[in-house]
Amino acid sequence: MKKYYLHNGTESSGPFSFEELRIMKITKTTPVWYDGMEKWKYAADIEELHELIAATPPPFQVEEVFTSHSQKTISNAAFLGLSKNGFIAVIVIILIFSTVIFNIVQNNRSEELEAKNKKTLLENRQFSLQQKEIEEQKRLIEEQEKAEAERTAKEKKQTITDRISAIENEMAVTKDDLDTAKEKLAKANDFKILRTSAEKSEELKKLKQEIEDLEKELEDLEAEQNRLNLDLEKIK
Repeated sequence: MKKYYLHNGTESSGPFSFEELRIMKITKTTPVWYDGMEKWKYAADIEELHELIAATPPPFQVEEVFTSHSQKTISNAAFLGLSKNGFIAVIVIILIFSTVIFNIVQNNRSEELEAKNKKTLLENRQFSLQQKEIEEQKRLIEEQEKAEAERTAKEKKQTITDRISAIENEMAVTKDDLDTAKEKLAKANDFKILRTSAEKSEELKKLKQEIEDLEKELEDLEAEQNRLNLDLEKIK
């Protein structure tokens, strides 16, 4: 059974049987091809397809249709008792009225569109102002946080600096006390008059304990000073 292919100017479709072509309403200028043809042909050039070609109506002419319709309407108008001039006047009035109505509708649409555009523009401006206010608030908050952080760091730095100065003073006093205790220990070892052996041992024990306490205190002060210096370096 012969199979036909059709082309719409962009792409081909098919294959179709003869009966399928019958319901597709092909026209004289429909491109058709089937196996055995060297090239595409119009349906009008293929004899076997003549019975399938749909009748093509003539081009639509507004002026002729309107004239025909007008004549018929005029005839009807005359039938209703209107003269030809009277009917034309009615048609003109209707056209003018239609034009006025059309212009009013267009003006209303233009005004609505303009109102919508103004509303959108106003909303965009309000949104832009809100965004600027939010950004300004963020900037102020960031500045406040930065100032607060700087103030806190400055206070902490001052506290650490004051404590380091105090430690240095305490270390100076402790070193003096340590030197004094060591001198007392040296003298106590050499001093023998009016003391028993037990009294000497007790005095030496107390002086050694005092020296140990002072050395421990000096060590703790030095450790605290080193820690505070590290903290101070981090703040800088």
